[in-house]
Amino acid sequence: MAGTSPCGPGPEALACRRRSGHDAGMGGLTGEARDRVRALSLWLVTGIVLAGVAVGLYAVVVGFDRTQPAAVSRVAQGAEPRDLIVEYVGGSPGCGDPHRVEVTESEDEVVVAATVVVRHGTRFNAACDDEGVSMVQTVRLAEPLGGRSVRDASRPGVTVPVVADLAELAEG
Repeated sequence: MAGTSPCGPGPEALACRRRSGHDAGMGGLTGEARDRVRALSLWLVTGIVLAGVAVGLYAVVVGFDRTQPAAVSRVAQGAEPRDLIVEYVGGSPGCGDPHRVEVTESEDEVVVAATVVVRHGTRFNAACDDEGVSMVQTVRLAEPLGGRSVRDASRPGVTVPVVADLAELAEG
């Protein structure tokens, strides 16, 4: 009798069917059931491929935002002892908009990491000018800056100048 197994029901039935060769993939399915499983598999693969193509087309035609590190030029002490005003170089609008400034502190130094975002940066023929635009953002330190040195995370080993106050930072 086709489709019956000598192993019978029970917890060991699957292992028994595998040993006896009665569990060979879709062998126990009728022709119509096999066709349905194959069709469903093809639709699933087609859906995944189409989703990948759609994401790729979106990236090329519209473009995803792309973040990149920005050079920190100078810092100044803020009004509060724990405030640090960071000046960094971004780009023209849409080509280096402010994204975030993060600090990592230790006993001896403060490392500042500034990041800008290029809107639609993955778009085909996306072009930006090389104009650097000065941007300023305030961050709050865990402890006052004191005598600690400030370093730029995007340029390892570079010490960032610390100016007296915001007025001196604005003078350029």
